[in-house]
Amino acid sequence: MASPAKASPPAESATAPGGAGPGDLDELARRLVEPVGRLLRTELRRGRERAGRPYDLRR
Repeated sequence: MASPAKASPPAESATAPGGAGPGDLDELARRLVEPVGRLLRTELRRGRERAGRPYDLRR
């Protein structure tokens, strides 16, 4: 039997509304930046291909 000091925190604290601290939000933002950026770049590339301009000549 696990002692109360070694017990894991209850799952409801992580999912409770307003229970996320600034550190939790920063970690979530860091984890989401790369996938969302990848999706945006893919959508922009597809839009250029649909418009008949596969390369961004402004660079």
